[in-house]
Amino acid sequence: MTLSQTATLTKQIITISVLALILGTVSFIGYKIWYAYYLAHLPVVEEVPDTKFGLLPQPDFPSSSVSSSNFSYSIDTATGGLPKVGIDPGFEKIIKVYFVNKSFATLLSPERSQNLAEKLGLNPNPQIISEVNYRFKDKAKTLNVDLDNGNFKFTNEATPSGGQSLDDDNKLTTDFKNILNSLGVLKEELTRGRAKVNLFRLQGNQLIPTTVRTEAGVAQVSLWQGSPDKKLIFTPEFNKALVNATVVRGADNIDNYLSLNFTYYPIDTTTFATYPLKSTEVALDNLKAGKGIVVIEPAKPQVSITSLSLGYYLSENYNPYLLPVFVFEGPDFVAYVPAITEQFQNQTR
Repeated sequence: MTLSQTATLTKQIITISVLALILGTVSFIGYKIWYAYYLAHLPVVEEVPDTKFGLLPQPDFPSSSVSSSNFSYSIDTATGGLPKVGIDPGFEKIIKVYFVNKSFATLLSPERSQNLAEKLGLNPNPQIISEVNYRFKDKAKTLNVDLDNGNFKFTNEATPSGGQSLDDDNKLTTDFKNILNSLGVLKEELTRGRAKVNLFRLQGNQLIPTTVRTEAGVAQVSLWQGSPDKKLIFTPEFNKALVNATVVRGADNIDNYLSLNFTYYPIDTTTFATYPLKSTEVALDNLKAGKGIVVIEPAKPQVSITSLSLGYYLSENYNPYLLPVFVFEGPDFVAYVPAITEQFQNQTR
């Protein structure tokens, strides 16, 4: 092969290589564009709830003297309507239902209850009400303990005197947590949940709610557990948690406590099932049909609903599941409605 023939062959090889490179690049870019278009136009695959807990029980709502069907409702929210499930933030189509752990008495439970009685200033010799219920009583103080779960109710029947100023809300809340810690019952979830202080004035032996701090002589401090999935936990009394105390002056001294109620059920956030959420329109229909529970009763039969939220309900009695509820609110009105679609809830309590 001559030198000129070699040069010609080399040029041909280079030309063919350049053309192949250009064709390959164009083909690759075309493929990527087509693939992106293909992915963008695939049908949306919706998540399917696993409903692995099966048929769920009804929430253990408190009894109410009035049916939610006794009222007429108007929607007066900021948007003029109800939130849309699957569209508005916080109202997912599918919601988690968490498992709630249940404790049982151990050989150490009686000793723990006696230690608790001593810390609360009572004689540690119990009155045995049953195998799992102990009562400690000393003068005006009474303590009832459930040995199964460690929950307890403490009361001090001493009559509070008037004219005593209260600590501010932050100090009352912090001191209440410190008291629970000193009693050995403070749970981490209670340090991460919301807190609320309600004020009362004394009228004879009666406690009358008030919003005027200068006339308040008694405070009720409540601690809720931390909120799963950024959703609040609600309890039978809207403004009162299952862990609460009524105090005079301050919450830093157990002698200031008129009552201390501790009901705590551990929520297992690692064990859950998913269920479909009913629409807010269906929830409103349920409310009108008497399938909700009125926890704050208005004075008038005409109710203005100014907000609707989605949260979880935790009852005073043990329930193995933390169940989602819709919470309807308005002036002097609060009502709960079960949030899971009815086909997955037992319709009898």
